[in-house]
Amino acid sequence: MSGAPRWAALPSAALGEELRFLLRVPADPGPHPLTVLLHGRGDTAESWAPVFDDLPPGVVVIPDAPWLGRAGYWVDSAAPGGRAIESAIVGDLLPALEDGLPLDRDRAARTVAGYSMGGAGAVRLGLAHPAHFGTVAALSPAVYDPDPPEGSSARDSGAFGTAAVRYDPEVYQRRGYRASLARHPAGLPVRLLVAVGDAEPPHPGATAGAAVAAQAAALVHHASRVPGIHATLRTFPGGHGWETWRPAFRWALTTDEGTPPAACTDAGLSAARDS
Repeated sequence: MSGAPRWAALPSAALGEELRFLLRVPADPGPHPLTVLLHGRGDTAESWAPVFDDLPPGVVVIPDAPWLGRAGYWVDSAAPGGRAIESAIVGDLLPALEDGLPLDRDRAARTVAGYSMGGAGAVRLGLAHPAHFGTVAALSPAVYDPDPPEGSSARDSGAFGTAAVRYDPEVYQRRGYRASLARHPAGLPVRLLVAVGDAEPPHPGATAGAAVAAQAAALVHHASRVPGIHATLRTFPGGHGWETWRPAFRWALTTDEGTPPAACTDAGLSAARDS
């Protein structure tokens, strides 16, 4: 399989149903780098079509997450209608790809990227599971610290809820990037590439500090203080859309910014796998 990504599916124990995804596999024998792409709120895997011509070499997989009104934030949700999508990707999808395809096993050859809600998901997957990914590319990520503003789908969708409530601040903070940064294995290198537009719209009714650009800057600030994480923030012309995300995606795929000066230690990688 090569060319444009094509639909595929696999049974997922974490979901209790099939996980559907778009998959692009090169024709040559490999081993191949792996890129995982996460779509935004209300979108589908096919919403990545504007950059299909820009996809990087290697295997590309784009999961589709229809649950919670397509606003599940790529985390395991205990709310009614929620699914364990984070566990499905890490525990079902990645092992299936490793078993069935000639992938490069070096984590430095693996990237997780996303835009908007998917950018928040990329930050979550990359920082919470650093043994699996060497690079995180977050385009206009919907990362809010310490809490999402009122009216945000992060509060309303159930992604960070329980069986009793749609939003639980303790659940949100356990899933937040600060918790992942606090647990990061000492010295394990991760490239965190964050991009925003210079005309990102403000969140309705929220303070300026809740804006995407301000929150992205805070993410990079906090991540840069953690040994092993090499965080970079770039601003592109445009708003919260593909006029920003396409050039940002190209930048993230080609830049050497944030490249760690040395390979990770065995101790750091072992700690990441055990976390």
